[in-house]
This record gives sequence, C-alpha cells and structure tokens, in this order.
Amino acid sequence: MLRKLLLAQRQLLDNWYYAQRRVLDALLGESDTAVEAPVVNSVPEDREFSLYDYYSLIRRDDVLISYKGPVTEIILSEISRDIRNKFADNPKTSKKLFSIFIELAQNILYYSSEKINYGDHHDSVGTILITRKGDHHTFACGNLVENKYIDQLVESCETINNLDREELREYKRQTRSGPQKDRSKGAGIGLIQVALTSGNPLEVESRAVDDKYSFFSISVKVS
Repeated sequence: MLRKLLLAQRQLLDNWYYAQRRVLDALLGESDTAVEAPVVNSVPEDREFSLYDYYSLIRRDDVLISYKGPVTEIILSEISRDIRNKFADNPKTSKKLFSIFIELAQNILYYSSEKINYGDHHDSVGTILITRKGDHHTFACGNLVENKYIDQLVESCETINNLDREELREYKRQTRSGPQKDRSKGAGIGLIQVALTSGNPLEVESRAVDDKYSFFSISVKVS
C-alpha cells in the first residue's frame, strides 16, 4: 500500500516536472507553443524525476525571474521589486512587465486549484517565469486548474487573440460593464489588458495532470 502511494506521488511529480519543462522549452525557443485542448501528458515509466534538470533549466542566462510557490502579498511585492531592479535601465519594458505581472498573478489567485493552507490562510500556488530572447522578453505564468474550466479559459484567450487593438478596447468596455461569469472575478478583463499592454497574442498551453486537473499556462511576448 505504501509503495503504491509513493509511486503515485512520484508520477504526479513527474507530470508536474514535464509540464514545467515543456513551458520552459517553449519559452526558450526549443519547441513551439499553441492554444491546445487538454492533452494527457505521458511520462516514460523508466524516467526518474530529476530536480537537477529543472534547476539547470531555470539558472540559464535567458531565465531572468523564476518562481514556483504560494502567491501572497509579500511574494508579489518581492517579485515586483525584482522586476524593477532587473529592468531599471529600460523603464518602458519594466512598466509593461510589471503591468502584465500584476494581471497574470491575479489570474493565478483566481484560478489556481493548488492551495497551501495554514491557519486562516489559503494561498493559491502557481509558477511565474520571465525569460529573454533577442530583443524581446516573455512573461509566463502557470498553475493547476480543474479540467472542467479549461475549455472556458482557452476560449477566452482565443477570443482575445482574434481581436485587433480597437476591438480589444471595446471588448474590455463590454466585459467591464457586463455581468461577471462564475469564477471570472474580473480575470477576463485582466487577460484583455495583458494583450493590450503587450501588443502580442496570448500563448496558451494545457497539459493534463490527472482526471481532475491540468497544468494551464499563459505566456506573452513583450518588446
């Protein structure tokens, strides 16, 4: 019984690791990312989880900021300061990244199904990543989401990507004045603002972790 439990825990870690690695590889230009329906992530049974592999990826020179854990006010403040410090010589990029960071961090708070509970606190858990390639940066966030909400999230991003800048502004006005959908809590407006701020489409990926959850990530390029 204990062995079965440990094997299940290792499988979950392997799935999480490969989902993280796929996002990192895509952002670092080693594979393509597109809006996808949930796909079961098959992990070779003989592939052991390697924390060093993950460490090696996130310490690369083109990975500027990487964080995985609870999203709290203190963490948000520290990452905000880190963004300002790293991009102090480029105020325009710093302002864009900070704005996008706030919106996507809110997305983790609203949608993450992974929680850390202690005392009266129930903090959402997610992954935040900023990378650099050539003359642009990529900001990405990811978290576990219940599978029943994946289609809604993907559809929202597809709608945003199909609108030009003026249409996005109008869509934002309509969304703000209209009734909020269940679980949206304003997150839809946040994603619209991310597209407006970056001037680029939202890149979305969803990888099934198990029958109930998927690892859902959103990334956007910032010039």
